[in-house]
Amino acid sequence: MKLLFLNHKLLKKNYKLSQIAIISLFVLLSACFPDDYRSELTLQDMFASTLPTFVPNDFFLPIGDHNDAFEGFSGSIIIPEHSMVSNPIEIIPKNIYGKKPQLFPEVKLEFISSGGYLIPLERDLIIPSDTNSYWQIQVSPGRIWSESADSGMSRASFPFLLTSIIENESYNGIATFLYDEESISSLRYQIVSQLSPFVIQTHFFATGQTEVTYQRKRFFNKNVTQDFEREMASKLPWRDWTELQEKHGEEVLENFDSRIDPALTLTSGLVIDGEIFVRSMNTPYGPYPYPQEMRYGVWSVSKTMAGMLTLMRMAQKYGYEILDYKIADYIDITANHDGWMEVTFRNAFSMTTGIGTGSHNVTPNYIGLGDASRPANNAGFDDYMAWYFAPTLEEKLNEIYKISSYPWGPGEHARYRDRDIFIGAAALEALFREKEGKDVDLWEMMVEEVYRPIGIHHISMTHTREPNERGTPILAWGIYVSIDDIAKISMLIQNGGQHNGLQLLSKEGISEALYEKEIRGLPTGESNVHGDKTYHLTFWHENFVTESGNIYQAPRMSGYGGNIVQLMPNGVIGFRIGNGGDLALEQMTIVADQIKAFDQYNRR
Repeated sequence: MKLLFLNHKLLKKNYKLSQIAIISLFVLLSACFPDDYRSELTLQDMFASTLPTFVPNDFFLPIGDHNDAFEGFSGSIIIPEHSMVSNPIEIIPKNIYGKKPQLFPEVKLEFISSGGYLIPLERDLIIPSDTNSYWQIQVSPGRIWSESADSGMSRASFPFLLTSIIENESYNGIATFLYDEESISSLRYQIVSQLSPFVIQTHFFATGQTEVTYQRKRFFNKNVTQDFEREMASKLPWRDWTELQEKHGEEVLENFDSRIDPALTLTSGLVIDGEIFVRSMNTPYGPYPYPQEMRYGVWSVSKTMAGMLTLMRMAQKYGYEILDYKIADYIDITANHDGWMEVTFRNAFSMTTGIGTGSHNVTPNYIGLGDASRPANNAGFDDYMAWYFAPTLEEKLNEIYKISSYPWGPGEHARYRDRDIFIGAAALEALFREKEGKDVDLWEMMVEEVYRPIGIHHISMTHTREPNERGTPILAWGIYVSIDDIAKISMLIQNGGQHNGLQLLSKEGISEALYEKEIRGLPTGESNVHGDKTYHLTFWHENFVTESGNIYQAPRMSGYGGNIVQLMPNGVIGFRIGNGGDLALEQMTIVADQIKAFDQYNRR
C-alpha cells in the first residue's frame, strides 16, 4: 500500500514547473488568435481521427460569428471507455484495486436544451457499472449555439468533473460536440484543473477525442427545465474583484492569498453581504469557461459543510440535547475495549473520542498526531487505508473497531481522525431511521430540508458502497460544491442556521460551534500571532486581535491540500480553493477586518 505514495514535495515542484511552462505557452498562443476566428475544434477537427492536443479553453465556447442553435438537443450520448491523453503521459499508479486511472469511463449522458442552455438530466455523481476506469463523473449545464462555418450543424459544450468512487479530489474539464437531427461529431474534451489527490500520485491534465453513440429522444422535461430556471434565479450575484480594489484600494487587498503561489491557487475570494467577489478561476489553458458551474471536491471542508450541518439539522429536528447522546446507543459497537461506551455525538464531531493510535504525549497535545493518513505520524497508516478502501458500512465499522483507545477518555484531548466523523455519520443515520423508519435516507433528508431551501438544487456526497442501496454518507469528506454553494452554506452558518425566517439548523448548536456560547473546544497544539488555536464541532478556531485590543474568533473549515473557508466575526466569508496549503493566520482575515472592521460589525 505504501508504494502508492510517492514524494509529494517532488510531485508538487514538478506540477508547479509544468504549469508555468503551459501558462507561458498559452499566453503566447492567445495573442495569435483573434476573437472572431475559430482555428481550433473546427468542423473538420471534430470529425477527424487525429490524436488530440490541448487548446485554449475559449475554443469550447462560441467563437466569431455565432447564433442560436439551429435546433434544440434532446437525447443521449454514450461515451465509450477509452484511454485519455495525459500530461504527463502516465497517471500513477497505473492500477488501483483493479481500476485504471488512465481510462475515461464508459457513461451514458442524457441532455435536453432550453433557452440556449444544455441541461443534463442527471446532476448527481454518475458511478459507471462494470467499468475498468477508476473514475466517476458529474456533469453540469452548458450551452448550445451555431457558427456559420459548421455547415448547418449546431454546437454544444458542457462542464464536467471526474472524481473517484472513494475519494474527494476533483478534476474539472469541458467537453464539446457538434450535432444535427441525424448525426453527431466526436466528443472532444480536456481536463484543465485538479485539486490535491491522495491515492493518485500524478498531478495531471488530460484530453481526448472519441466517437460517441447518439440516441435522439424526446424527454418529458417540464420539471427539469422549471427546476433549472429556479436554480439559475437563485444564484447569488457575482462581482468582479476590481470593484473591491476600486472601493477599498489595491493596497488593502494586496497579498490576499498570503503569498501562496498563484499556480497553486484555483480560485479565491470574499462573500460580502450576499455578493460573491471572485479573484479568478484561471487554469493553465485560460479561464475556466463555466466558472459558476465549476465544482470542487473540498476534502475535509466536507466535515463542516456536510457533517456539522447534518448534526445541526438533526438537532433542530429532535433537540439540541442530541449532541450529548451516546453513539453506542445507536450502532452496535464490537470493539474489544470499552472506549466507545461514553462517546457522544459532540465528541465524535469534535474529534475528542479518546480512540486512536500514535503518540500518547499530550504535554502539549498536538491534534495532528492522530492523523493516520500521514505515514510520518506512525499512527497506523495501513489500518487507516484498510478502513479507507473498505466499501460497505459494515466493513468500515469493523475496521474502526480494530483500533485501540488512548489512555484518556472522551472529551479530554483532540486528535484528528476522519473515522470519528464517519462513525458519527453512521450513528446519525441510525438515529434518523429510529425516528423516521428504516427506509429513510439521511442525505436525501439533508438535500430536501437544508440544501434546497437555501438555493442549492444539486449537491453530491460520497457514500459507502452497498449492494442494494445508496449507502451511508461519508461526511468526513466527499462533498462537491460550487462557489455559489460554498457561499450559501457559509451564509446559513453565519446567520445562526436561519434562512428567510426558517430555522433550518439548531440555533443553540450553531451558536456553540461558532463560540457564541461558553462551551469551548480543546487545544490543537497550534497557534498564530494572536494566540492558541482550538478545534470544536469540525471548526478550527483561531484568535484575531484588532488594533483596539478586542479578541475575536474566526472559525475555519479546512480541507486537504489547501481548501479553506473562513467565517469572519463581521459576517464576511473568505475562501480559497487550491493546492497551496494554508497558513496559521490567513491574510484574508486581515483584509476582512480592514473592509468591515470587526469592532464595528457583527455576524448578524
